[in-house]
Amino acid sequence: MPTNADELRHADVAVEAWWWWGWSSAADDTTRTTTGVFVGLELRGNRFDYWAGLVRTGAPYLYVEELDGRGLREGLEIKPPEMWADHSCDVPHQQWSLGNEAHGVLLDDPLDAMRRPYGTPVPVTFDIEWYAAAPPVEIAHGYQQTGEVDVRIELTEGVLAFEGPAHRVHVWGVPYRPAALAMPAGDDQLWAPYRRHDQQGVLQVLTATGFLGRFA
Repeated sequence: MPTNADELRHADVAVEAWWWWGWSSAADDTTRTTTGVFVGLELRGNRFDYWAGLVRTGAPYLYVEELDGRGLREGLEIKPPEMWADHSCDVPHQQWSLGNEAHGVLLDDPLDAMRRPYGTPVPVTFDIEWYAAAPPVEIAHGYQQTGEVDVRIELTEGVLAFEGPAHRVHVWGVPYRPAALAMPAGDDQLWAPYRRHDQQGVLQVLTATGFLGRFA
């Protein structure tokens, strides 16, 4: 079983990745509104890939990336030029605090994130509290865990806040590779793809039961 020390960096591995997802869905008499957020960090020595994203019913995909970046600080704090992000383990296997201050892009076509994410630049700040809902479960090269999130995202039009179910993954020795074999179809899906530093694209979608992803 994973130990408390496993929550943080493993200095003897070539690659290590942390991912967090959270989502919420609400309905009134006529419509259903779904919102989802994700944060990912992959370390490779003193370089890293960083991703963050926000999907919302009826709104463009908000995407943040820093690929093959420099500026790794103590712990899991990163400070490349013109952005900042931190990922703090408050209580091992119980609570994480995630935050960033960055510029993202709004993408009318989410699939642009896998090629050239040239959208409308916007400032954004993420403030996410991630809480465990069950003990971690071992997977190949690491573990995963279900939980809940309390999210506040500062946008140019105001603050977006929601609470809802969540999931996270931590692996070391290998990159994180989403394992879905097939992606769902339908107009009600919220797509949140991203690209890696090696230009591999990852299809990611928010469904009624959470995020799914696979390499394109």
